[in-house]
Amino acid sequence: MRKKWWIAGGIGAAVLVGLVGSFVWIALWVGDNISAPGPGATGSGPCGSADAVNMQLVYAAGRTVQACTRDRPACPNQTFTATANGATTSVSRFSMRNQLRSSSRRYIFSIGLDRALPADAAAQTIQLSGFVDLPGMPGAGSSGTGPGAANIQITPRDPDGESFTAVSGSLWIASMGGMAHGTIDGSFSTGSTRSDRPAPSSTTESPVSITGTFACSR
Repeated sequence: MRKKWWIAGGIGAAVLVGLVGSFVWIALWVGDNISAPGPGATGSGPCGSADAVNMQLVYAAGRTVQACTRDRPACPNQTFTATANGATTSVSRFSMRNQLRSSSRRYIFSIGLDRALPADAAAQTIQLSGFVDLPGMPGAGSSGTGPGAANIQITPRDPDGESFTAVSGSLWIASMGGMAHGTIDGSFSTGSTRSDRPAPSSTTESPVSITGTFACSR
């Protein structure tokens, strides 16, 4: 009888350990992904022509990192609404945000335009100008029928790092048949450009430039 109790106790302990381990894994997974966009990076192995988004980051020491994802991310026009001084403003803007894989870590990569991108839009070159302000914020209220400024941002993950924004360069983009595609050639300043975040410490490695191609579903 005592042997049976020992066996039952051992099985119960093993089950309990398994349950605790599962809860810990779920908690870690949620914590890791709560600030990340979905879906996650797709594909495996080195980046190549089969990847829908394929970016190359160059760092000050000359190190290069290739970051990519296989499946085309979604890139709809999104409507942003804000209220300032009693007035509500709504603006529709092109937006793409997705995770990228690399040989060493993941990255969150995003493209934002200051206006909507038509479903069918001829190829155009847009200048990179840092962050695109939301409606009601300083700099908002751009007018016209096509994008006038673009925002490119990259955020290292595993673990989370500072977000870096390209402050100069250009984005070439076209849209047709439910897909947008283009190329990027941008440069970063040293450190983060967000006013609500402190500058990174001297141990933070900042990218110098970003180049690459992308294709996304409208």
